[in-house]
Amino acid sequence: MNMELEKYLLLMFSIKREGKLVDFNHIKEKAERDLKAKEGEISKGLDSLISRGLISKKGNLFTASRDGREFFASKFREWREDLIKINKTWTTVYEALHYYDKVADTVLKYCKDRHVGFYCTFTEQHFFKRQHKGKYITLDNKEDLLRYVQMFCIDVIPCVHRIGNDRPDWLIIDLDAGPKVGFDQVKKVAKVSCEVMEKLKMKPAVKFSGSRGMQIWSFPKPFEMPADWKPIPMLTEKRKRNFFSLFADLVRLVQYKVNEEIPGLTTSIVSKKEERTDKILMDWSCLKPNGLVRAPYGIHHKTGLVSLPLPKDEIDDFSIEDAKPENAIKRYEERGDEFELKESSFDSALKELIDLQEEIAC
Repeated sequence: MNMELEKYLLLMFSIKREGKLVDFNHIKEKAERDLKAKEGEISKGLDSLISRGLISKKGNLFTASRDGREFFASKFREWREDLIKINKTWTTVYEALHYYDKVADTVLKYCKDRHVGFYCTFTEQHFFKRQHKGKYITLDNKEDLLRYVQMFCIDVIPCVHRIGNDRPDWLIIDLDAGPKVGFDQVKKVAKVSCEVMEKLKMKPAVKFSGSRGMQIWSFPKPFEMPADWKPIPMLTEKRKRNFFSLFADLVRLVQYKVNEEIPGLTTSIVSKKEERTDKILMDWSCLKPNGLVRAPYGIHHKTGLVSLPLPKDEIDDFSIEDAKPENAIKRYEERGDEFELKESSFDSALKELIDLQEEIAC
């Protein structure tokens, strides 16, 4: 049997839920599209896999057998590079299914009681999905999560606030590097940001974004909006006095203090993208009603890399290889959940923000 076709067929069946039956026309359509395979060749390939007990036939429908799934799983690492060439999307989805099976409980902690969006991937195209069958998506259990991953929704992006709440649960700084900025500079800004936030008693937690950046989160205790705070003006929008604006201004406070330590490398101006190609945006834009953020341990839809939490003293040692799903799983099994998001008081940060409002506005 054509080995490329064998790998392709086993991959096709293995990304479907166990027991899922498909007809020959579905198989033929996909194999013709991706491999230019002929109908007779596809039939022969299926017959060979059936004779070896790797595919089961029920009437005119086909499914992977238990042995077929186990055989493919045992060969996946060996075949991975070939599978990527044959169908990168399916390979990423298969990897995501096995990855999320291990880390689902931790990912779901950040999805509880909130709407969830997904970036989905289809043959090098990506789209955003926030509703399913006319309803906003929520995830209640592992089965819910894996069902969406099987629909190619691999990038889990929960809302920054719980359903019905009028404030973010987390303060989030997304370090978005311009194209002229190296990843070592992102690491440097992440470390300095953590130092600034620790001085402000904001207890930062860091994770890799899954692409070229990092994110820093903080989890505040409930607090009242300061009476003497007013939203700091921005270039392109009129701002309301609410908790979303307040959290965004706290990000701007951190950026102001980071700029004192490493002048000229960072900005908090989200607009004018063309003017920050050599800077790192300390982005606050997810801090809005229905704003979304990639979950810790989520998989980035374009890179296939894990948004991996990092102890602050290991930022320098982090490499992209660490964020490959197979390496992230090993690390997770050895260390457990490393995203140390501890509740903190924002009193010091709020006082600094109010004292520095005019300087930050400049």
